[in-house]
Amino acid sequence: MSILDIAESFGTLIFRRKYGRGFRPHFSIRVNGVDFHIDSSPGKGYNIITHAHSDHFGQRNMKNHKAIASTETAKILEAVSGERFRGSVHEVGERLKLGGVSVATYPTHHMHGSTAYHFRDSGILITGDVKDFSDLPECEFLIAEATYGHPNYVFDDEIDRVIEVAENGYELGVYPIGKAQRIATLLSQHEIGFRTVDKIERICRALGIDYQDGDAMLLPPKSVTNGYVLSAQNFYRNRITVSDHVDYRGIIGLVEHCNPDYVLFYHGNPTKRLVSEIERSGRKVLTLSDIDVWL
Repeated sequence: MSILDIAESFGTLIFRRKYGRGFRPHFSIRVNGVDFHIDSSPGKGYNIITHAHSDHFGQRNMKNHKAIASTETAKILEAVSGERFRGSVHEVGERLKLGGVSVATYPTHHMHGSTAYHFRDSGILITGDVKDFSDLPECEFLIAEATYGHPNYVFDDEIDRVIEVAENGYELGVYPIGKAQRIATLLSQHEIGFRTVDKIERICRALGIDYQDGDAMLLPPKSVTNGYVLSAQNFYRNRITVSDHVDYRGIIGLVEHCNPDYVLFYHGNPTKRLVSEIERSGRKVLTLSDIDVWL
C-alpha cells in the first residue's frame, strides 16, 4: 500500500513540491482542497512553521501572510531576523480554522513555542520536533521526527551537572536558538547568574526570560574554550548530555503514546532497527522517500 493510497484513505494528499532537480523541504499535505506546507519555503496555501530553528524555514516565511506559527515562535524569528513576522500567530493549545480546515495545536516542549498540529477531521497529527510527548493526543496517522533514530542514542539529560558547572562559573555551549533559552530559564530558576552573547540575549529578552549577571557564560558551542557543550551529539569531547529531542526510546514511546496505525518520519534518519521495532506492533512506517506524488 503506497503513501498515496494511505493518504487518500484519510481524505488527504501528501506530496512534495518539485524544485529544480530535487524537492522543496519538507513535505506538503492537501486537506479538503487546502494545501499546507510543513516547515517549508513559501508556497500557495498555508505554511506551517512548527518551531523557530533555521532548518524548519521560519525565516524564509517572514513576509508570507499565510504563514502560521505560535506567538513564541514568531517572537524568536523576529528577534533573530530583525524583521516583522507578517503571518498569523496563535497560542499553543489554541484551536484554529485555516481555510475551513479545523486544526488543534499542542506543545511538544522541543523549545519555546514548538507546536504540533492535529488535523482532527483527518486523524493526522504533525508533531515537528519533540522533547516531551505527554501532551499530544492519539491519532490515526502520525507524522513526526526521528532525529535520534539510531539505537546508539539512548540518554538522560544531566541537568544536575549543568547546574553544578554553572555554579562554578564554567562556559556552557548551547545552540543559540532554543537550547540557550531553555538553559537560561533553568539557571534563572536556580538563581544562577550568567553572561551571554548578543544573539542569545535578544531572544531571551523577546521571550521575557529575565536573568541576573554572573560568572557562568552561555556561548555558541564553537566559542567554548573553558567549559562544556550541552548536547547529546557524541562528537563533542567536553560534553554534558542535554538534548531538546526525545532519544531512541522516546521515539518509540512517542509512537506508542499517540497510538497511530501509520507513521511517517519526515525529519531525521530512522534506522532499519527503529522501523522494524515500530512495525512489530502492527504499524506501517514510511519516510519522505516513500512519498510518491510530486507537484
